[in-house]
Amino acid sequence: MPIRYIKTLANGSSLCLWQIEESEEELRSSLCISNREQNELLAIRSEKGRIRWLAVRQALNALFPEGVAECFKDEHGKPYIDKYEGYISLSHSNDFAIAMVHPKHAVGVDIEIIQPKIRRIAKKFLKDFEIERVNGEHKIERLYVCWCAKEAIFKWQGKKGISLKQNIEIEAFQYQETGKLDARLYTSDFSQHLTVDYEKMDGYLLAYVCNA
Repeated sequence: MPIRYIKTLANGSSLCLWQIEESEEELRSSLCISNREQNELLAIRSEKGRIRWLAVRQALNALFPEGVAECFKDEHGKPYIDKYEGYISLSHSNDFAIAMVHPKHAVGVDIEIIQPKIRRIAKKFLKDFEIERVNGEHKIERLYVCWCAKEAIFKWQGKKGISLKQNIEIEAFQYQETGKLDARLYTSDFSQHLTVDYEKMDGYLLAYVCNA
């Protein structure tokens, strides 16, 4: 079982990072999913996409002693487990899948493989002053920190209609391979400050948030 780690954080949330090494058949054979999820899986045309879908479900199952019978999505696309009063968040990228849960508070997690091409799309998710802040040493890593942090916050808030560029702002931060940053999620009638944890590992950037 290629669980890279399972850890419980100080805030009470838990993370399972799954390193994908199995074939689609291997992942499927050791996982019980509902008929609805089976149809969802079959609708994914790419074999790699199906493998990542299955790995995410494996990571989620690993956080529950009795496994998860079925994972649903609400009208905004946010995942949830029926009759579980807590919150979950899921993500995958290339060779990794990750699940995050908290029994009481909303969570958000994102993982991305680090690639230089992010410089070409930075203006799609960052304002000009945010780009200025990340210029210099470790620019590519800092861009991924911002991207993953914004994606994690987007998943934390859980509703459509929020723009990574217009509604989520990353405050200035000192880059480290494992660190924290402050951010603000805001709309015309709402504002929330959040703290995001992030880490670089094996050419990937992972970020997660859990705020009451």
